[in-house]
Amino acid sequence: MRLAKKTALVTGGSKGIGEAITKRFLKEGARVIVFDIEKPTFDVEFFKVDISDENQIKEALKKIDKIDVLVNNAGIYFLESVETTSKEQLDTIFDINIKGTYLMCKHFIPLVLKSKGNIINIASALGIVPELSSPAYCSTKAAVIMLTKCLAQEYASKGIRVNSILPGPIDTPLLRNSFKTKEDKKISESKIPMRRIGKPEEVANVAVFLASDEASYVTGGMYSVDGGESTSSVYSK
Repeated sequence: MRLAKKTALVTGGSKGIGEAITKRFLKEGARVIVFDIEKPTFDVEFFKVDISDENQIKEALKKIDKIDVLVNNAGIYFLESVETTSKEQLDTIFDINIKGTYLMCKHFIPLVLKSKGNIINIASALGIVPELSSPAYCSTKAAVIMLTKCLAQEYASKGIRVNSILPGPIDTPLLRNSFKTKEDKKISESKIPMRRIGKPEEVANVAVFLASDEASYVTGGMYSVDGGESTSSVYSK
């Protein structure tokens, strides 16, 4: 029960990585609040919030008086080249992946300061290594990593820890929807040094550590959970 008596807020906590983190936090004794646009299929406190809408964040915040752990997990992904990405697609992915994360930090940092808690931003391995078919996604996740570093520096002396987790290919609806055929999945697995897709629970394991007092001297970190994907270089092809 490493998170006993702690209150955590997980954005995008209804499915995928967010669901795994939410369930693991509950198992570790935390009170967990989920922000999502879809209601979870399991029992947990829930607010229907689109994090790209600042007014929705502010309205939900009025009903929350304590946060020890903020997990910014909500995000979207699509495959488009720079040339084929529409302005609408670009606005949507930036609004959710980075603007939403930024706004959540902006409005919830006062509560995290009060509790001397911590923030975990779910970035991506694609924030440090390029995927040529998803430049918009890569750009947003690189921005999340830099936001994490900025906040870690700014708030370290004030008792807040801020870290990022960089998942690689994880077996979630978001990833499955990107595979058009079974062959696409096999190709993806063949490119990962560990030769398999990760499990959401494997990301949740790292989130529990970072959220707990065991990580009391850890801030500004980037924790890859990617089966070795981000260790690749032109020399390892």
